[in-house]
Amino acid sequence: MNVLHVINEMGSGGAEAVVAELAHAALASGDTVRIASHGGRREADLAKAGAVIVRTPLHRRSGPGVLAASAALTRHARRARPDVVHAHNVGASLVAHAGVRWPRRTPPLLTTFHGVADSDYPGAATWLRRTADLVVAVSGAVGGRLVSAGFPAERLRVVDNAVTPPASVDRISARRDLGLDAEMPVALCAARLVPQKRHDVLLAAWATVPSGILLLAGTGPLDGDVAATVRRLGLSDRVRVLGEHSDVATLLGAADAFCLASDWEGMPMAVLEAMAAGVPVVATAVDGLVDGCGTAARLVPPGDADALGAALAGVLGDAALRDTMATEGRALAATRYSTATMVSAYRAAYAAITG
Repeated sequence: MNVLHVINEMGSGGAEAVVAELAHAALASGDTVRIASHGGRREADLAKAGAVIVRTPLHRRSGPGVLAASAALTRHARRARPDVVHAHNVGASLVAHAGVRWPRRTPPLLTTFHGVADSDYPGAATWLRRTADLVVAVSGAVGGRLVSAGFPAERLRVVDNAVTPPASVDRISARRDLGLDAEMPVALCAARLVPQKRHDVLLAAWATVPSGILLLAGTGPLDGDVAATVRRLGLSDRVRVLGEHSDVATLLGAADAFCLASDWEGMPMAVLEAMAAGVPVVATAVDGLVDGCGTAARLVPPGDADALGAALAGVLGDAALRDTMATEGRALAATRYSTATMVSAYRAAYAAITG
C-alpha cells in the first residue's frame, strides 16, 4: 500500500509520535510511506528508515497558507498517486482534501482527530464532515464529543493511541546524567509550552509541594512566560527548565512521577510513555485521561492548582502507592496501548475506505 501522511510538522508532539509509529510499522511491512509536513526532528529518522519526506508549508494557517500547502501537495500527489491519504487533525484534513482529492474525492482520506478545545468541536465536526471519508478519534471521549457536535457516527472509529516503550534507564544512571540527587523526589512534565498545557497551574501546584525537583521538558511560544513564572514564585532552585529534550528514556528513568495540567487532551503520548516506563501519572481529568488511565494515574479537576499539588505530594511521598501505579501503567501500555493493537486497527480502517 502507498500511504501519504499529512501533518503540520514532525516535531515532538503526540500526533507526530503516532505518525512515526504507523510509518515504521508500515515500512517494516513493505508499504510505501510518504510524509508531508513542514519539517521537524523526527524526519531524519523516518527518512533513514525509508519514508519519502515531502516538505510542505503546512505551518501557515492563513488562507494563502492553505492554498500554498494544497498546491504543493497537488504537485506531489500527481507523481506519487497514493492509495490512501492519512491526515492528522482538522487543518491537515482540509489541506489534504483540497490538495490531493479535489474535485473527485479520490483517493480516500482518513483523518485522525487528536482533540481540540471544547469551544472548537462544532467547527471541527463541520470541516471533518466535509473533508474526510472516515475519522479516527484517539479516545472514546473525543469521539463522543465530535459526534455530539454533529459529526456522523457511522463515519467515526475510535483507535487508542499507542507507544513503543522507551528504553529502560536505571534511576541511578539517569539521575547522574541529569545532575540530580539520588534521593530527591523528582516530577517530570514533558509538554510543549503552549496555553493548553497550563504550565501556570502546574507551577502554582508545585509551589505547594513540600520538597522535590520539577523537570520541565519542552519548548514553545510560552518559553519566556514559564521562566518568568518560575522566578515570580521563587521556584528557581526547585524547577529545571530543560527546553527541547529528546532523551525521554533518561528523563523517565529519573522521575518519580509524571505530571500534566492540561485544560484538554485527546490521549497524550507523553502519558502513555510514562505508563509504559512504569512512572506514575498525576494529571487533570480530561477526555482520554479519564477514559483510559485506570489506577495508573491520579486525576484532579482542570485548573485546580491546590488539588494538583496535593495529588503530587501524595504520590511523591508514598513509595508503595507508586509501585502499585507503576504496575498498572505497564500493564495498560502492554495491552490496550500496544503498538501492534493500534497498527492493526489502522490497517482495518484503511481497508474499510479502500475496499
